Order: sequence, then C-alpha cells, then structure tokens
Amino acid sequence: MINEEKVRIMTNLEIYETTKGKQHFNIIRYYKRDYIRYHMFRTAVAATVAFLIFLAIYVLMNFEMLIDSINEIDFLGVAKKIGGMYLIFLAFYVLVAWLVYAYKYNKVKPDVINYSRNLKRLNRIYEKEERELSEIRAGKGVRSNDEDTDNY
Repeated sequence: MINEEKVRIMTNLEIYETTKGKQHFNIIRYYKRDYIRYHMFRTAVAATVAFLIFLAIYVLMNFEMLIDSINEIDFLGVAKKIGGMYLIFLAFYVLVAWLVYAYKYNKVKPDVINYSRNLKRLNRIYEKEERELSEIRAGKGVRSNDEDTDNY
C-alpha cells in the first residue's frame, strides 16, 4: 500500500532539489562566515580591477593635460589622493558585499533547514517500514516459505 505522507514528502524534496535546491546547496555548503568572506574577497578583487580601469580611463582622457603639467605635479599628493579614493571605493563595495551576502545566506538557511527536516522525516518513515517488514519476516505476521513447502 502506498504511504501518502512518504510520497508527499518525497515530492516536496524533489521539487526543492530541482528548483532552488542546487543554488541553496552551493551557498549552504560553507559556514556563514566563510561564505561572506569568500564573496567579500571576490568583490574586493573586482572592485580593485574596476578602480584601476577607471583610473586608466581618467589618465587617458586627461593625458595631454598631464603631460603639459608633468613638472608641476605633486606625485606624493596625487598618490595620497588616489589611495584615499581607492580605500573609500573599496570600503563601499566590500560593505555592500557583506550586507548582500549575509542577507542571501540568511534567506537560504531556513529553506535548507526545512529540507533537512523533511529528509529526517522521510528517513524515520523508511526506518519504521523496515522495522515492520523485518517483524513480518521474523514470523510475526506471515508464514515463512518453509511452512508452505511442508504442505505439498
């Protein structure tokens, strides 16, 4: 006989696995702290590359002016200004990454906990069925094959 609860749980598990589950499992395989740090590092690298591209574009757009005033430029002051702008740029993007990925992890966690809870429920159903089947095989509900052959 079909156990309707088992079928319902298995259906819910399969729906979750095929829709959101793959993405959620990739997120939840990390500890929260590691997941956030990993993505903050990736964001820092991407922000650094973006800042360097912006800086290169600025230099190329103002190349003639820079060449004309090369002897009058305070390179230490320019380096401090660029460094400060870089730190502000980087801090902003790393902060945004921290907020976004912490939110994303916290949003996924309850779904994965519910998935795990359903797996445990399904496992208990299987264990219960296995116990019942072993009791039947042990002779508590059905005759064994030896008794059937004695009658022939």
